[in-house]
Amino acid sequence: MEKKALCFIPARGGSKRTPRKNILPLDGKPLFSYTVEAAIQSDVFSKIVVSSDDEEILERSIKLGVSIDERPAQLSLDTTRAVEVLHEYLSRESIKKQFNVAANLLPTCPFRTADDICNAFDIFWKYDAKYCVIALTEFDFPPQLAIKLEENNHDLKMINPSQFRKTTRSQDLGKSYHPNGAIYITSIEKYLREKTFFVEPLKGYLMPPERSFDIDYPYQLKIAEHMMKELNL
Repeated sequence: MEKKALCFIPARGGSKRTPRKNILPLDGKPLFSYTVEAAIQSDVFSKIVVSSDDEEILERSIKLGVSIDERPAQLSLDTTRAVEVLHEYLSRESIKKQFNVAANLLPTCPFRTADDICNAFDIFWKYDAKYCVIALTEFDFPPQLAIKLEENNHDLKMINPSQFRKTTRSQDLGKSYHPNGAIYITSIEKYLREKTFFVEPLKGYLMPPERSFDIDYPYQLKIAEHMMKELNL
């Protein structure tokens, strides 16, 4: 397969949990700009596009030297999923003609590096672009011990009751991983057909927890700034 890769960065202006999250400053720079810079430095993309409904994000993206796509109002809601926005963009005839591979990089993961992107692409090309590659990090607590809480009556429901009868020692349960949002890679043809990255078989790229840090709430920006200073991220 010819290597014609597109980078898609969905950076909506609004956010239910943290208003204008993607444009908030992290160590003096807008949060989303760290993702843009990592994509540029990776040098694996034929085009990098920031999708947003926010004028300031679009203007700053242009200054960073990447393409922009002004998101329609119907795809800028709190209920809109990033995968829907990506599908709409990749469905355009002009995009399908120019590119055959797409990477989705969420802008709330500022510590993903250019090397992370390159390493994930190495895995993608190693298997002839047949499989989606998803960046992962290890759960810090075993998901086998998850419990649901019914807040109205304080009832607890064990997701896997049998596990609690066996052991609750995390050391005995083995390692499990979850997507960290930093990198998703797929062939455009496959994504348009499946409308998701999560079609088995899948390939994973493992990232350490510090580079997998994802920002959803204001307090996490403070933690991220501390991490930058203490861990030299």
